[in-house]
Amino acid sequence: MIRIIYFFRYLFIFSRELTLSTLAVVKLAFAPKTKLKPGFVSLQMEAQSDLEVTALANSITLTPGTISVRVDPEHDRLVIHAINIGDDPDEVRRSIKQTLEANILKWTRGPKWDQGKQS
Repeated sequence: MIRIIYFFRYLFIFSRELTLSTLAVVKLAFAPKTKLKPGFVSLQMEAQSDLEVTALANSITLTPGTISVRVDPEHDRLVIHAINIGDDPDEVRRSIKQTLEANILKWTRGPKWDQGKQS
């Protein structure tokens, strides 16, 4: 039952991120002079199962301005292209891990995963 709650929580968070990313891309498109810094970012994943990796990669690709490029065969790294990585690629990594990956893992692994992360 708790995993269903985490699943709906993930859907809500993903919808929020989708909306925020859409607005950010629209803002970039209509800005008179935008200094974009597109680039690739490698993300060390905690997601391991096919479901977890697929959910994360698809969530990133469905979010405007980002696309999943490659999943490492060992399921430990994901390469992402972002339309604007800004000055801090680590912030892109942190954002993906905290908003998308963490909530996918709560949904797929349940609350014990979250408790293990806090200790």
